[in-house]
Amino acid sequence: MKDFDDYLAKLREASVILDSEQRAAIILKQARRLAEKEGLTLVEDEALLAENAGLTEWPVPLMGAFDRSFLDLPPEVLATSMKAHQKCFSLRQGNNAANRFIVVANLKARDGGSGITAGNERVIHARLADAQFFYEQDRKVSLEDGVPKLKEIVFHEKLGSQYDRVQRVRLLARELAPLVSADPDLAERAAIVSKVDLVTEMVGEFPELQGVMGRY
Repeated sequence: MKDFDDYLAKLREASVILDSEQRAAIILKQARRLAEKEGLTLVEDEALLAENAGLTEWPVPLMGAFDRSFLDLPPEVLATSMKAHQKCFSLRQGNNAANRFIVVANLKARDGGSGITAGNERVIHARLADAQFFYEQDRKVSLEDGVPKLKEIVFHEKLGSQYDRVQRVRLLARELAPLVSADPDLAERAAIVSKVDLVTEMVGEFPELQGVMGRY
C-alpha cells in the first residue's frame, strides 16, 4: 500500500466507502433520484440519513412499496413506523403520503436488490398492520374518556400526575383566553384533552408521536 489514497482506492475495490459524509451524500443523491423518477418527493430526515450512513459501508438505496390501504393512517405514523423498525425513508406525492419507501441496502445485490426490497416490504406490511390496529383501537375512545387515565401517569413526584397537571393548565387556559380574544370554553377543553394521547396505544408504541396523535 503506497499511501492513504491507495488505501482508499483498495477499500473501494472491496466495496467500502470510508467517509461517512460521502456515504450520506450518496444515499441522499440516489434516494432523491429514485423518488424523482417516480414523480415523488423524498421526506428528508437528517438523523435517519446519518444513521443509515453509519450502518452501511457501500450504501445502495432501493425503493419499495406497501399496500395503499395503509395510506388511511396519519403520515406521521407511516413515517415513524418505517423509520423506527426498518430505518426507511418516507416519500410524498404532492402534499400526500405515497405508498412507497426508500430502504438503504449495504451492498449492490446481484438480483438488483429485489430480494432485499421484498424482505423489507414484508416486514413493513406487518408493522403497518400493527400500527393500523393501534390507530383503530384508539379512535374507538373519545379524548374525554381518556382523561381519567392520566391519573395513572406521574408528571413529577412533587407536582402530582398528568391529570393534576392538566387541571392546573385548564384553569390557566380559561383565565388567559380572554386576554388573546380566545373562547374560554374552547381553551379549557383544549387544555383538558391536551395530554390524553399519552394514554393511547399509538403513543405507547411510538412515544415520539406524543403531541401529534391527539389531532387525529
